[in-house]
Amino acid sequence: MNGKPYHHGDLRRALIETGIDFIKQKGEEALSLRKIAEICGVSNAAPYAHFKSKDEFIVAIQKYIMDLFAATLEKTAMEYKDSPSLLPMLGKTYVMFFYQNPFYYDFLFSCKNISIKLSLDGAGTNENPPLAILQKAATAVFNKAKLPERVIQDKIIAMWALVHGLASIVVMPNVEFDGNWETRIEEIIKSISIPYQTQEEKE
Repeated sequence: MNGKPYHHGDLRRALIETGIDFIKQKGEEALSLRKIAEICGVSNAAPYAHFKSKDEFIVAIQKYIMDLFAATLEKTAMEYKDSPSLLPMLGKTYVMFFYQNPFYYDFLFSCKNISIKLSLDGAGTNENPPLAILQKAATAVFNKAKLPERVIQDKIIAMWALVHGLASIVVMPNVEFDGNWETRIEEIIKSISIPYQTQEEKE
């Protein structure tokens, strides 16, 4: 593994990004703060100014990836705000984030401290920011349709199960598919999306 000596700037971020690259190549078990310091070209003590232990470093890597994921979803949420395509495009963004970064899926969901809150209480303020973004957008859409809370919750769980399940499929190395995931994933999501109507459309 070729080292990329750290020179100046945000050491914390450099350590995290180096840690991600290290885990991709050699696995989490081989990771140590000393090795990451060596690759970054800093003293063995330098990482401990930012992380008390390897476990804390792993949690920081997890949060870094979650923040990237949330930012990607938030960008789509803003782009398609008030559009009928909002939920399908959020679903596509969810799946494609992991399709383009398979390591992120394996790493995030192998961690046992991931919080999944599927109740609607506090939707949008979830400890899992990516899921919170999906919940907030879907709740707004389904509230306009004047759906009961239990139905909204069922739809959100079904939507999350759909995109998370698709993400797990697209990152599998031995799945045969005669299409292109990037161009087909939106069609797949729309083909099994649960239809709804607003009160105005019903009238």
